[in-house]
Amino acid sequence: MVEVVIGLFPGWPVRFGLPLTVAEGGTLFLPRQRGLFKMMVGGANLARADIERIEVRGPEGGEGTIRLGVVSTALVAPEPLPLPSVPLADSLHQWTGRTWVGKAGSMEEVRENLLAELSVGEEGGLSGRSRHGGWEGLRWEATGAFRTHHDGRRWWLVDPEGHAFWSVGVDCIGPGVAFPCADMEGLVEGGLPDAARHPGLWSDARGHRLFDAGIHNLERALGAGWRGDWEQLTRRRLRECGFNTVANWSDTAFAARSGLPRVLTLREFPGTARTLFRDFPDVFSPEFERNATAFAGQLAGLAADPFVIGYFMANEPQWAFVDGLDLAGAVLRLGAGTATHAAIVEFLRERYVEIGRLNAAWQSTFTGWQAFDAPVDADRIPASAGDRAEFTRHAVERFVGIPARCCRRVAPRLLNLGLRWAWIHSEYQFAGAGDLDVFSINCYQVRPDAAVIDRVAAATGLPVIIGEFHVGALDCGLPCAGIRAVTTLRESVSAYAHYLEHAAAHPAVVGAHYFQWNDQHVLGRFDGENMQIGLVDITGRMYPEWRIGARVANARIYRVAAGEEEPTTPEPREVRVGTLCG
Repeated sequence: MVEVVIGLFPGWPVRFGLPLTVAEGGTLFLPRQRGLFKMMVGGANLARADIERIEVRGPEGGEGTIRLGVVSTALVAPEPLPLPSVPLADSLHQWTGRTWVGKAGSMEEVRENLLAELSVGEEGGLSGRSRHGGWEGLRWEATGAFRTHHDGRRWWLVDPEGHAFWSVGVDCIGPGVAFPCADMEGLVEGGLPDAARHPGLWSDARGHRLFDAGIHNLERALGAGWRGDWEQLTRRRLRECGFNTVANWSDTAFAARSGLPRVLTLREFPGTARTLFRDFPDVFSPEFERNATAFAGQLAGLAADPFVIGYFMANEPQWAFVDGLDLAGAVLRLGAGTATHAAIVEFLRERYVEIGRLNAAWQSTFTGWQAFDAPVDADRIPASAGDRAEFTRHAVERFVGIPARCCRRVAPRLLNLGLRWAWIHSEYQFAGAGDLDVFSINCYQVRPDAAVIDRVAAATGLPVIIGEFHVGALDCGLPCAGIRAVTTLRESVSAYAHYLEHAAAHPAVVGAHYFQWNDQHVLGRFDGENMQIGLVDITGRMYPEWRIGARVANARIYRVAAGEEEPTTPEPREVRVGTLCG
């Protein structure tokens, strides 16, 4: 079965087309269409000719009604419906369709709030913390760089001065909240400022024309010096809340000046001109090795920085969104033409020597090794499954290991934090772990999955860092509360504490990073996400619930990790995706 999840905006009628080719699984995230928000494909490798039926349904357990008009098949996509006739975002980029506590009434109100925060003295960070945010209560040898350490009971990171370090941070710390504005300028009250006069607010990325609503609000509230004021506010907020890590995708200039340890994801994981399935490159080709060497070069300027904890090589490889991907089968279906295809044929020749022996093992009827030059549907040869699985693991080892070793040569003291897998669904994902320092996963649950982490730690012998999690709220002005959701912002902050405590209590986990710093725009980011998941709202103001709750939660982390305290925050009452509040 192939499932396509489509995000809709409440009350916005839409007409759209869904290409049947999505069933083949070559694309994970579909491009945005007018009126549609995030669209994601689950499953793969279903040929169009094998489609038996198409079902349309709303989210299971969600509230609200979806009305369907005409559903039909056609050779061309239908024309979209006109845009809504009234703005969906006000002049401050807040949702016009809802009122909530804390919604700004004017730019003057926002300005007063931010200036008042800037004028007060800084409360300061948590007590008992080292210069790097480590724990002064536990210390080992200082090496001048971050490293890993197992104390006989659990894993830790160790800061450059030798203090125990558990990484608690936030992703996407930056001033910007951009949204794709093509066709949607009229959905913001008063329109958007002219690009020629305000070029800093406009950009092009990922095939979209983007407008930055976050910077738009900060410029209007704080004037020409907004950047310095924003950095001052953000440093203060992070320290006061007890965060010790500027996490993934954060503003690089701010991260370098923040005085806090940081992690980063390297840009443009090495690819090849021809991919094998989604973003999986031709890993046996010299092109992949050349690109891996160039990829590692971006670490050169960071290799000696004691505030860089380490780096992720990639984020959620799209080929790994298919449970138990049979990469070898995908390569055989392509036929000759890639170095990986040549490698799998050579792998089989070395194993069986003669085609007759392969036929006997596979219960197949190949006339010779040249038969593999044509596309082969190995799914129809069940006895080949073992060989396909072994070769797939070998290919993943190269996918991970070749760039990891290149990075190690450039920056031997920085920690390689892995690839931030979206979830763990097969043993293949552990291939190449011997070239990593830390194994990373993103884990969108109400608490980390202890069984999965146990499995990772046992299979790899490595500590684990959680690159993303969140539990959003339904009562603060966005149609979507997040991948995991609760009803109120207060419950969301409590859910953060619950998650963090259970992460710290696990002896293999050495950090967890919340996704993300700012709320997303009501009209969606590049892929349509429009979630209430931020500590900071669209106007640049920090939610008071987060300011207080994060400090309390983060203050306990080292005592929980050391086994001195148990997790105590109750499990949140989760609500279904598709539920609306108010």
